[in-house]
Amino acid sequence: MVDVNNLNVKFGEKHVVNDVSFTVNKGEIIGLFGISGAGKTTIVRVLTCQIEKKHWTGNVMVTGLSPEKKSNHSKILSNIGYVPQLELLNLYFELDPMVNVEVFTSTYGMNKKRAKETAEKLFKILDIPRDTWKKRVEKMSGGEKKRLSMAIGLIHNPDVLFLDEPTTGVDASKRYDILSYLKKLNQKLNTTMFIITHDLESALICDKVAILKDGRLLEFDTSQNLISSLPSEGLIARFTIEDLNEKLIAFIKKFPSIRRIIRVGNEAIEVLMENFEENLPKLIEYMVDNNITITSMSKDIATFRRYFQIRIQKEEEEESSLKEVKVIRK
Repeated sequence: MVDVNNLNVKFGEKHVVNDVSFTVNKGEIIGLFGISGAGKTTIVRVLTCQIEKKHWTGNVMVTGLSPEKKSNHSKILSNIGYVPQLELLNLYFELDPMVNVEVFTSTYGMNKKRAKETAEKLFKILDIPRDTWKKRVEKMSGGEKKRLSMAIGLIHNPDVLFLDEPTTGVDASKRYDILSYLKKLNQKLNTTMFIITHDLESALICDKVAILKDGRLLEFDTSQNLISSLPSEGLIARFTIEDLNEKLIAFIKKFPSIRRIIRVGNEAIEVLMENFEENLPKLIEYMVDNNITITSMSKDIATFRRYFQIRIQKEEEEESSLKEVKVIRK
């Protein structure tokens, strides 16, 4: 459905995407994760024909067509949908949802009957109340506007849907509702989806996740596989320690099997280690013998949020070490 091989994007001397490759199959949900400047939006702009070929190199195919050729652009754009971060960019607030549908479907050459049938199908899947269908969009709630925006993005039955920060601007309690609706749409329509987001909880519905940093693709896999790649397949010991400080954390790190310690609160740390079940009792004994007061302890599996934090930290540590080596060589 989407193939990206050795994609590089440059604007003048600025290299914003560096040798990125991945393949996405029909019906998969892909999450593009990374802090600002990671390259997420730039990659999507290549896939959606928004960056001229003079700025990028590599082999890119979207729904069997290459955005390299301008003659393919109109066909690619008819095969994809886009849901912007802000609803005001793809909704006319002064019109009702059904008139919005008519406006957008007219650009795809859909007749009114088919447009109405498609809209009603999507509105029902997305639980957009029937009594709002003929009311102005500005009267709808924030969640209803977000779902209507999704429906508009899907109104022409695209093969691939791109969603820019779909949970932004939604109350925390409603974020999971939005993700559930996306999963529901994906299952019912088999639409391939790209979610461009800072919201790491979105990984819950993704078939694969891409982690990007400074234009480089660090990982592309299922979140479960990535978590399982951590020491002891992602098992974590969480300790609450009295009078915790950096000196104490440095001392605990000296325990031989520990691979990483993350401070997660004023008095709390999470520990990843090799041979978890065998070494956890030994670690507790080591801490007690050295007068470290443990006030609570629990075991858990790392979340994708924690994996992302660890992976970015690891990359930053490696970059820092590389810079130090270069300074020494000079």
